[in-house]
Amino acid sequence: MSVQLLAIAYAFVAALLLNVWIATRWSTGFKITMLVLVSVLYVGSYMGMREMQGWPTQDEVPASFRLISAKVDEPDKEAGTDGQIYLWVQDIDITQRITSEPRAYKLPYEVQLAEEVAHAMQKTEEGILLNGKMTHGMLKPESEEDATVMSQQTEDSAESDVTGTSNDRIHLEFTELPKSTLPAKST
Repeated sequence: MSVQLLAIAYAFVAALLLNVWIATRWSTGFKITMLVLVSVLYVGSYMGMREMQGWPTQDEVPASFRLISAKVDEPDKEAGTDGQIYLWVQDIDITQRITSEPRAYKLPYEVQLAEEVAHAMQKTEEGILLNGKMTHGMLKPESEEDATVMSQQTEDSAESDVTGTSNDRIHLEFTELPKSTLPAKST
């Protein structure tokens, strides 16, 4: 739906609402309710249009996906921005076939997640195709030292973060696809 068509539809609904307001003898409470409902409709459709226009969604990243591109915006204390990680991905099925159109996702900035994404982007710039898997929660520690660090981070996050737990952490695991070989040319 084009923006012009949407603007015409908004104007038509506003004209109908004005007609109801002026030409009817309905109660003032009903008229105010209609006004509020139409206003909510405008806001809701605007948010829906943002999704259609390609703005990154904050929905959960698919469990398995093909990484097309990514961008990491680091936090900026001077500007007061939290930082974001943007992924452009396509869903894949269990047979590693693409099952959807590309979609942009927006994730909150986390240092470890940003490092994982930056490393994956280096590989894609080298021409390597990557599939990704998203999981929540903590990684398995590789050593006792890692286990100690993770348990300390869990205690710190439990003290400082009331709304979330350490299991809310997003982890992305990227795997390289084997290079496809073309069959030999027949002469």
